[in-house]
Amino acid sequence: MKLSNILIYTFAFSQCSSTILPQRIFQLSPSTTSYSHSLFDDLISLFYPSGTQQDDFEAWLVQEKIISFEGIFNNIGGLSKILDPTIVEKGIVIASPSTSYPNYFYQWIRDSAITIKTLLCHLNDMTQDEFEQQGQLLDVIESFIENNYQLQRLDNLSGTFADKSGLGEPKFNVDNTVFNESWGRPQRDGPGLRSSTIMYYLKLIDKFDAPIQSQILKNQKFIYFKVIRPDLMYIVQNWQKPGFDLWEEINSIHFFTSITQLKAIKDGIEFAAKYKDYELQDQLITAFQQLKSAIESQQQFGFTSSVISHIIECPNLYKIGHRSGLDAATLLGSIHSHDDYQSDSSMIPFDIDNPYVINTLVAMVNDMKFRYPINHNKIGFLGVGVGIGRYPEDIYDGVHTSEGNPWFISTATASEFVYRLIHKCITLRQDIVITAANRGFFSQFISIDEEPNDGNAVVIEFNSVMYRTLMSQLASYADSFLSVIKTHVDGEGRMSEQFNKYTGYMQGAKELTWSYSAFWNAVRWRERTLQVM
Repeated sequence: MKLSNILIYTFAFSQCSSTILPQRIFQLSPSTTSYSHSLFDDLISLFYPSGTQQDDFEAWLVQEKIISFEGIFNNIGGLSKILDPTIVEKGIVIASPSTSYPNYFYQWIRDSAITIKTLLCHLNDMTQDEFEQQGQLLDVIESFIENNYQLQRLDNLSGTFADKSGLGEPKFNVDNTVFNESWGRPQRDGPGLRSSTIMYYLKLIDKFDAPIQSQILKNQKFIYFKVIRPDLMYIVQNWQKPGFDLWEEINSIHFFTSITQLKAIKDGIEFAAKYKDYELQDQLITAFQQLKSAIESQQQFGFTSSVISHIIECPNLYKIGHRSGLDAATLLGSIHSHDDYQSDSSMIPFDIDNPYVINTLVAMVNDMKFRYPINHNKIGFLGVGVGIGRYPEDIYDGVHTSEGNPWFISTATASEFVYRLIHKCITLRQDIVITAANRGFFSQFISIDEEPNDGNAVVIEFNSVMYRTLMSQLASYADSFLSVIKTHVDGEGRMSEQFNKYTGYMQGAKELTWSYSAFWNAVRWRERTLQVM
C-alpha cells in the first residue's frame, strides 16, 4: 500500500488569523468548472501568509490567553475585579455577569466544575516554586469546595440530600440559595464533573506536597467522605436514569453525561480504595462495568450504530427522527472524560482517537460549513476550521428560540480536540493507522491511492517524514479554529456565548465563563503539543 505525496489543500489558512476569505475567490470562471485562474494570486496570498501575519496570530494567542484567564478570574468570587464581594462570595463561579437577555447570573454545578478544572490545569503546569506562590488561588479553589459542600446539602426541586437525589440540581443562586423556578432538572452530569474536579485537586496537592488550607475542609479524608463520596453515591444510584443534557433541553440518556459519569467512577474507585471505603468501592466497580458496557453497547444506550459513522449523542431523539445525533457535546464529553495519557486511560472508551468521535468532528464541520453563512467562504476547501455550533438542529439564539449560531465553546473545543489528537499520537509514539472507519478525517490531509478496508489499513510510521508532515498539517487545522475565534472576539478580546451566523457579531450571554475556559484549554493544549512536535 502506498501513499501519494501529501496534498496541499488549505492548511496554511489557519495562519491567516483574522482574514475572511474574499468572496470573489469562489467565483467560477464561466468557461470552466474549476476556480478562476485570474484569482490564483489571491489564493496564494491567503494560503501562504507572510511571516508578519503568522507573527500577528502568535502574538494574538499570547494576548488572548491572558485575557481569557482574566475573564475566568473576573467571574469567580475572591478573584474578580468586577464582582461585588458582598453579593458573590469567595469560591462562587458565575456563568456570566449578564443579568438580563439572558440572565446567566447564577452558579451552575457543571460550568463551575469545568472552570475550576481549568484553573487546576494551570496549577499543574507549574514548577514547585511557582506552585508555592499560589496561596490566593488555592484558597479560592478550596472555598469552591467549601461552597459545594453547602450546596450539596440544600434540599431543592430535584430532591434532597438525605437520599442524594438533590445532587442532580443543576444551578443555584449566587448567594447559595436554591433556585426554585422552572428549569430542566435533574441534570445528572454535575456530580460526576464536580467530583472529578475535586479528586484532581487532591492529586494535585499530593503532587506538590501541599496541605489543605481550609479550616472547614480540614484534610483530604474529610473532603473525600463529605464532598466526593455523596457525588459518587449519586452516580451509582442514577447512572441508568434519564436526565437533562448539558444544553438543558432534553430529558434523556446523553453521551456527555454518561461518559463523564464513567470518568468520575473510575477516579472514585482509586479514592475509595485509598480511604478503605470498601463497600462503596465494590459498588463503584460494579457500576463502572455496567455503565461502560451500556455506553459501548449499540443495543443498550445506543451511542453508536452500524449504519452511522459518528457518535449519536442523544439516541432517543435520533430514533424518532428529531436529531441527527451530531452534537458538540460529544467532543466535550471525550475531552472531559480523559486526562493525560495514564496507564489506565484506555479504561474510558471514546477518547479523541476513536473513529466515532473523530467522525463527529468531520460531520460537524461538513454540516456547519454549509449551515452558517459566515462559513460559506470555506466551502470547497478541505482541512479548514469553521465556526462550530452546538448541534445542527439548534434554534437557541442566545435569548430566544429562532436560529442557532456558532458558539465559542464548540469552536475552541474543536481546536483542543485536534491538538489533543496530535499530542497523544506523538507522546505515545503511535503510528497513524488509516482504515475505512477514519478515512474521512485523514483524507482531508493526505491522498490515499487505494481505499483502505478493515483488512488492509494504511500505516504511516511514527516519526517518518510523512508522519511529521501530517502532524504539522493537523496543527494548522487546529489553529484554523482559533483563527475563527480571532475573527469574532471584540476589540478587547472579550467572548460572549455565540457569534451570529450571518453577521459574525457576538450575541447571547456576555463574557461567558465557559467560553474563556474552552479557549484557554485549547491554547494550553496547543502549547503542550508544539513542545513535543
